[in-house]
Amino acid sequence: MAVLLSATTACGSAGEAADGGSGDSGDTGMSVGSLHTEVTVEVSGAVTVKGKSNAPMPTNNGVDYRSCDQYGGGEKDSDGRPYLVLPQMLIDTIDGRTVFVGAMIKDYKGAGTYAKSSLTDSGSPPGISFGGELYFTQSNTTSSVTTDGKGGGKWVFTDLSTQNADGTKGGGGPAVSGSVTWTCAS
Repeated sequence: MAVLLSATTACGSAGEAADGGSGDSGDTGMSVGSLHTEVTVEVSGAVTVKGKSNAPMPTNNGVDYRSCDQYGGGEKDSDGRPYLVLPQMLIDTIDGRTVFVGAMIKDYKGAGTYAKSSLTDSGSPPGISFGGELYFTQSNTTSSVTTDGKGGGKWVFTDLSTQNADGTKGGGGPAVSGSVTWTCAS
């Protein structure tokens, strides 16, 4: 969770998103033709967000992806275990909110559908943040990711929720359901 929060903070704060408000940050810093992901977020519940944004190629090991097929093949951790990082740092705000996705597929084997038990994140359960408010996988969450092996995929989830008021995990807080869909583009 700390990793998800620190990465969200690095992407901008809720105050910045509220000040910008248009849903378009203008200069994305990506040149035309640079490899990136195009992400669509559709979420409802405690937060309703629907829109699109570009995101840089996600990696946890600093891989400099040269093609969509290379990204679609995943990467390996320091122990040689394969995994795939879902697009993380969306560049544009969506409905006035900064969005950060914190999810990886462990033991990634290429194109296919991966169950909730295959999803993880660095230091916390998989989840999504809107303007710094974290919603993550709980025991009652349903979740699966389908990838095409060419750098695209879709994560569908129900009941990602915030921590309980006392800071413990358990799924008692506000919840969101929806999907994150992405394609690789250059």
